[in-house]
Amino acid sequence: MKLVGGIRLKRKFIDKYVGITPRSYEELEDRHRKVLDIFSKYKFERILDVGCGDGNFSKLIGEACGAKEVYGIEISEKGVEMARRNGIKCYQLDVDIEDFPFKENFFDAVFAGEIIEHLFDPDHFLNEVYRVLKPQGIFILTTPNLASIHNRVALLLGYQPFSIVVSLEAQVGHWLCAAKGAAPDHIRHFTLRTLKELLKIHGFKILKVKGSCAQLPKNMKFKRLIGALDKFFAKFPGISYRVLIVSRKQSTENLKTSKNV
Repeated sequence: MKLVGGIRLKRKFIDKYVGITPRSYEELEDRHRKVLDIFSKYKFERILDVGCGDGNFSKLIGEACGAKEVYGIEISEKGVEMARRNGIKCYQLDVDIEDFPFKENFFDAVFAGEIIEHLFDPDHFLNEVYRVLKPQGIFILTTPNLASIHNRVALLLGYQPFSIVVSLEAQVGHWLCAAKGAAPDHIRHFTLRTLKELLKIHGFKILKVKGSCAQLPKNMKFKRLIGALDKFFAKFPGISYRVLIVSRKQSTENLKTSKNV
């Protein structure tokens, strides 16, 4: 039943994120800018963007780190075609249930922006990321923060957390707005603490954690005030709207040592 339900859900939203990724620095959201800033501090030969959509942002992160080869994985056939036209070596598959089509220790870095919350089986996904990363390879991901101050206040007042919806048809139960930014296909919800623990279990050492702002609706009431507060709380990753984590693949020896400590 879970598999059937998951397939139906993915088919319903499969093209939702295709054709909307930023093409230029001016179009970037806060999380995009912070991701590019991190990639610009490294020099990578070969990188992978999981959930690359149309490949627009994949190109930007490739340029930021000087990558010679930029690969992508995308579930949408339309997205794969667009990404390939953008010069991305893109493969179509469902990372929830399929293995990555790459050999072990293939990539210098893997990026997964707003992907892990859409998965029924994040453990399979993280195992595959670990497998295809080179020793000491870098894994960067972003995801909404269940424990954000936004969600804490909403819950205190009896509303839904902003990133969680209860219906695939109606937008109900959210404070201040109709939750237009919330995704009905969000499956897993992470606090920063939980995500860090999960990454460590799967063999990643946390290098850096950053907070990131929400994407506020254009016609939102009190947007200037709420935007200022949102920007302030983004300085504190544990309660920011979304989190950005930079981690490194640990060797097998390091994993055994950490488990014995």
